[in-house]
Amino acid sequence: MRKNFYTALSILAVLAIAGGIVWRIWISRTPSDPLSQAKSLFERNCAVCHNTTGDGKGKAAFLLDPKPRNFRAGKFRLVTSENLQPTQKDLLRTISNGMPGTAMPSWQHLSESERTALADYVLKFNRDGWYDRGIQLGYSTAEAAKYAAEMTDPGGLISIPPEPPTSPQGLEQGRKYYVTACAKCHGEKGEGKRDPTWRTAEGYPTSSRNLRRGVFKGGREGEQLFLRFSTGLPGTPMPSGELAGDQVWRVVQYIQSLSDPSEQDINTVRTVALVAKKVQLLPSGPDDSNWQEVPAVHVPLMPLWWRDGYVDGVRVKAAHDGRRLAFHLEWNDATKDEEGVRQRTFPDGAAIQLTAAGSPPLFAMGAANEIVNIWHWKALWDHDRGGFQDVSGAFPNIVSDVYFGSQTGWKAGPLDDSGFLPARQLNNAVARPHRTSVEEANAAGFGSYTAQPAEKQNVESSSNWKGHVWRVSFVRDLRGDDGNDVPFAVGETASVAFAIWDGSVADRNGQKTVSIWNRLTLEP
Repeated sequence: MRKNFYTALSILAVLAIAGGIVWRIWISRTPSDPLSQAKSLFERNCAVCHNTTGDGKGKAAFLLDPKPRNFRAGKFRLVTSENLQPTQKDLLRTISNGMPGTAMPSWQHLSESERTALADYVLKFNRDGWYDRGIQLGYSTAEAAKYAAEMTDPGGLISIPPEPPTSPQGLEQGRKYYVTACAKCHGEKGEGKRDPTWRTAEGYPTSSRNLRRGVFKGGREGEQLFLRFSTGLPGTPMPSGELAGDQVWRVVQYIQSLSDPSEQDINTVRTVALVAKKVQLLPSGPDDSNWQEVPAVHVPLMPLWWRDGYVDGVRVKAAHDGRRLAFHLEWNDATKDEEGVRQRTFPDGAAIQLTAAGSPPLFAMGAANEIVNIWHWKALWDHDRGGFQDVSGAFPNIVSDVYFGSQTGWKAGPLDDSGFLPARQLNNAVARPHRTSVEEANAAGFGSYTAQPAEKQNVESSSNWKGHVWRVSFVRDLRGDDGNDVPFAVGETASVAFAIWDGSVADRNGQKTVSIWNRLTLEP
């Protein structure tokens, strides 16, 4: 009996020790501070636009239109509650799907738990904003906290009645309701309008959506459009509608009929999988027939500065021969813009951004200690290979300086003597008369773009514009030449993002259309 008793004690002791070990392991793998984890996620993925304080004044905010949301102001666009306060589900949906028609992409590549943590962190910013307003009203800290909790409680949800069946008669009814309730701002045909008096709650200019594009901030689904009509867009001039029930549904069905259902899916910026096809003979240029054997993938793009007619996608092909990697980019562009000398001319361009990091930094130019590699093709540089563009060429009647003492004596007009051109003497890429059409650069955070030295430029590029379409090819060795180049290997995954500049609408520098990170693998 006593033996059994001691045996039982021994077993319990072992179990206790084992349980303690398991408990310590579980504790070590479980985030000890969920708020700290959410803060880290937000600062890594969101702060460059929304700022670390959530006030919408991040480093990139000046480049964006519409402007990033000020989470502390309590004006959330996409809500489902009667008092217009967001639920966790509202924010989770927005984070997951993005806001098509803005620079807010889908964050589906983050795990659901990470997206939920971000939603909760944004809700905290909302409560903090209401708390601050409570203090400004003279409340005590306890009263302000209670005030913030009451004001951010979403309360009841908007009731959505069943959708009636669509019919020609129903669409005609919807058109009539639309003309009465919506046409004043969105146009008789849904083409959208711009009124200089329209402002957001933050004071920024805004315009009504072109409904014929089929790109809606909250999505094209019937229930989402019903909610937008019911709530309006808080913080914008769009009010809630005066119609109800089936009347709203008829307007929704009519609006949906104005566009192709596939437009929303095509234009939703999301992560795409790319595979570099293994080939025996690597294509030598953008029009090489060997590209016909390589499948193309549509990569959605978003404009950082919203406008109609933006380049909404780029068709990408990738191939490798075991030694070199080639990309083929193709996009629609009605004009060929390759001059950049005049004050109001801007050249077209395209860029590929790369990183081999397993957990890549934000797609906006990397982050501190997380360098990204950029291949930037410029139509201006491509054109310059046939003859360097200079001010004297764009303005032939301009008065030119005359220099005495150059290698050729008196010298007027364009100079070949680098002694009088310090930028050229220093081999500045912008002033270099003989250069390739692509610049290889690195970045470690927003505003840190740095071109690699001339001797390190090892990306080759060629292009062709024909039939209102640009075709540009890039080629580089798989290994790269230095530590700032992203190495590629068969079977391994890298992350790649794309950017397009349309010179005809004055795109330059940070004004462009971009993708988020996409996954790239090399076929064995």
